Amino acid sequence: MNKSLPTLMVMLLVIAGCATMTTAEKEQKRSELNSMAEAAISGLIEKDPEIQSEIEKSLGYAVANMKLTKVPIVGAGGGEGVFINKQTQHRTYFTVGRFDLGGGWGARSYKALIVFDSQDVMEKVEGGTWEFQAGAEASAGTAAAEGSTSDLNKGFTMHVLSDGGASATVTARVIRIKVNKKLMKDN
Repeated sequence: MNKSLPTLMVMLLVIAGCATMTTAEKEQKRSELNSMAEAAISGLIEKDPEIQSEIEKSLGYAVANMKLTKVPIVGAGGGEGVFINKQTQHRTYFTVGRFDLGGGWGARSYKALIVFDSQDVMEKVEGGTWEFQAGAEASAGTAAAEGSTSDLNKGFTMHVLSDGGASATVTARVIRIKVNKKLMKDN
């Protein structure tokens, strides 16, 4: 029994060490998120050229790559993205979790661009926040429509670029935006 405790401790240390991202892996993931954001913005600007002007005038913006699944009563989703503070040129990498209650059905993936024109709202999102909303969404393939009420609705504009899937929902939802500390720190 005494010999198994050191062996167990060594195994746990090895497993914990494997869970940590190397600097190269972090750089790769950051690069993927930056490329995703650039491609999403380009796709949105192609559909609506006014978005370019909106970004240029903004204090900052965030782009998230999201996936959502909804069954009749509950739904869950998540994603990750990058926030760019235009004043400091600082990038904050984040994760998003989402839980829905209400009617609807489907699964979809999309990119969300949030353009900030309020310093307070931008700082709230940049540091991580909880968001409570009620809203309706519908998507089919690459077409999507969405509307919601929120305590953050003033101070930002959101644009959605649908990747695919199909869903129709009317729900109350909780969204958690959290700084991805693993991507923010270097080893």
